[in-house]
Amino acid sequence: MKSSTRFLVLCAAGLAGAITLVAWYRGTPEEPPIPPKSTAVGPAAHGRPTAPDPEAGIRATINSLRRLPPAEYTRGLLRTLDALGRSDPDRALTLAREFVFTREQRAIYNSLFAQLAATDPVAAVSRLALVPAGESRERALRALADGWAARDLPAALAWAQQLAAADRPPVMEAVLMTMAVDDPARAMAIARQTLAGAALDRTLTAALQSLTRANPAEAAAIVSTLPAGEVQTRAALDVARELAAQDPTTALAWAGTLPAGNVRDLALSNILEIWAASHPQDAANYAASLPAGSLQDAAAVRVAGQWAAVDPARAIAWAQTLAGEAARNVALAHIASTWAQRDPAAATHWAAATPVLPAEAFTGALSYWMQQDAGAVKTFVHALAGESQVRAATFIAPTLAQADPPAAIAWTQTLSDPAARDSALAAAYARWRVNAPGAAHAWLATANLPAAIKARLLTGP
Repeated sequence: MKSSTRFLVLCAAGLAGAITLVAWYRGTPEEPPIPPKSTAVGPAAHGRPTAPDPEAGIRATINSLRRLPPAEYTRGLLRTLDALGRSDPDRALTLAREFVFTREQRAIYNSLFAQLAATDPVAAVSRLALVPAGESRERALRALADGWAARDLPAALAWAQQLAAADRPPVMEAVLMTMAVDDPARAMAIARQTLAGAALDRTLTAALQSLTRANPAEAAAIVSTLPAGEVQTRAALDVARELAAQDPTTALAWAGTLPAGNVRDLALSNILEIWAASHPQDAANYAASLPAGSLQDAAAVRVAGQWAAVDPARAIAWAQTLAGEAARNVALAHIASTWAQRDPAAATHWAAATPVLPAEAFTGALSYWMQQDAGAVKTFVHALAGESQVRAATFIAPTLAQADPPAAIAWTQTLSDPAARDSALAAAYARWRVNAPGAAHAWLATANLPAAIKARLLTGP
């Protein structure tokens, strides 16, 4: 066969492989591509068979995917190597070294070593030599450790303990995460001996969460022994909520043993939230008995939120009896927010009539009502007077302008209070100018407004 003919045959074979892979990638994932068989040309035609290159077809099909967008190319590459790995993991790993470069593509090592761990983890260890150092190797190690620990935890632990220092941390963490499910105390003990930094924190957190679910009293005894930081804080909150669900009195007694500070305050707040969900009056009485300060403020917020969700009137009556002004105000504000999620009209009317509330409580309730019935809100704002109308109109004007700027601006000019008209107009126009500056400026150029107001709108925020 002439050289030109052999070249045409090879091109046809490569094209067939590319079409096969692209059709598979865009089609059903259950039918992975079969690399085209090598076409015998050259010396084979003269009775001297040439050994086919088993990777040539696969390499050609992967290369053909490069014409796809990067994300699609990566998905196609991963699916191709994953399918190959099920029958020939060594070849898949060899090709991965050639084609895998990005973080997303390195996920293939998770997949391949999860497959290997599920069948023969001991044999999989030898294949780690085919994995490049760095993130790729860490992914492979973790996947192998996860699968091995699920099959045979003692063997996986023994393997982790004899690894070199560079490989040991990710493997030990993965193995101990599995151990933490059934034996969290042992997992924590080993973690403290073998891990450090973020790996230790993650393992301790997982083990403490498992222990808290199984035996919250035992976990509670450990919290105070932990160093200050995120692990201790998360553990304290988990224990507080678990103990409170069983017995709030016991939970409160435990929280009282914690050192004064943020962790204790957070634990108490979480206990009161759980308690208030089932016995709001008891939790409210306890919160009221606390000394004025940040702890009572936090407790008042938790109780108010839970109680307002089921009985806002009683929650309001209780909040108004709090001796501490700060606790009283934050409780009332939280009641407004919680009530507004269920009945925004009623909550807004109440907030408007309660001047001690911070402005955010009123506008927060108003925002929920706007989502439900903007027409009713506009009518409500029309009925307000003085500063209440100014505040409410300025707050809703941008929302109205988001949908229909000219109509929103026209509405602002129907308000009774001159200050409300000016402030709402400025707020509505500012939103329009952000969303569509050309249209906003064109409208302003022809608007029947005093020159001074036009100048303020042009230079406004």
